[in-house]
Amino acid sequence: YTLDVHRAEFDQILLEHAAAQPGVTVCQPATVEAVTFDGDGVRARICDGAGAQELRAACLVDASGRDCFLTTRQGRRRPRRGTGKVALYAYYRGGRRFPGREEGHVRIYYFPEGWFWYIPLARDETSVGCVLHQRTVKARPGDLEALFAEMIERCHAVRDNLRGAERVTELYSAANFAYTVDPMAGDRFVCVGDAGGFVDPIFSPGVFLALQSAELAAQAICRGVRAGRLEARQFRGYERAIRRGTRHFDRFIESFYDRAFVDVFLRPRNKFKMVDAVTGVLAGGSFGLLSPTLRLALWGFFHVVRITRWVRRRQGIVLESRLDW
Repeated sequence: YTLDVHRAEFDQILLEHAAAQPGVTVCQPATVEAVTFDGDGVRARICDGAGAQELRAACLVDASGRDCFLTTRQGRRRPRRGTGKVALYAYYRGGRRFPGREEGHVRIYYFPEGWFWYIPLARDETSVGCVLHQRTVKARPGDLEALFAEMIERCHAVRDNLRGAERVTELYSAANFAYTVDPMAGDRFVCVGDAGGFVDPIFSPGVFLALQSAELAAQAICRGVRAGRLEARQFRGYERAIRRGTRHFDRFIESFYDRAFVDVFLRPRNKFKMVDAVTGVLAGGSFGLLSPTLRLALWGFFHVVRITRWVRRRQGIVLESRLDW
């Protein structure tokens, strides 16, 4: 599912919920300086307001987000295909809201230089972001503020949606944001959320994927504790489930930059349950077992995309993929 939330506030809610559970101690603010694994468990050296201290545990969950604490020290972080993009984004208050059930819909707008997201949030705020190729950014010397303003003017739908709106945050930027990590789990540790990988935010799956991976990791850890085994093989099922679930997202994300795919995707027809299959995957169904009917419908959807691509080429229409544009 797509959960449109202010991440800092949502994370605080989760932290407070965890802190209320029996046996939980929260050290905040604190910095993890080092982690050591041995036969008896895990030792973490942290520094907080009281100074440095050492904590011990049977298993470590890396939920450090895109900092990827463990991976940067003992693993590999590899970019996903189609990196080389830059995202510029900010929050606005007073932007256009759509009527009825459409008010909460995430909107995606294509324009020649890239695409925009337009995500409604609480308190009449909207997250507005622009994804461009690095070449576009480098070809326009100057500050990012001017570039962002220029892109809004070029994308007329976003420009119109923001007429009269007030920007309430600074301009943020992120580059080369999609990646995988290896390993995702090992002896006495498991990576969850963005610490276990990050997909292109086209379909806004970030919060859902973080919660899904946390739930699956918790189940794997509980099984390991009951069995008295917290070695790497105990987490193989977890890693397979996460990679299988995100693989379907990856396929749609790569296809998103294919114009033949866009032609079919933006003009859905539910013949043979193809729309049901697509929405099933994007709503997180890929983490379960898709029924044979939906798998066949998904195959049919991408087969229609291939036919559309072939027809367009026969018509002499340029169909260059924008995955690496």
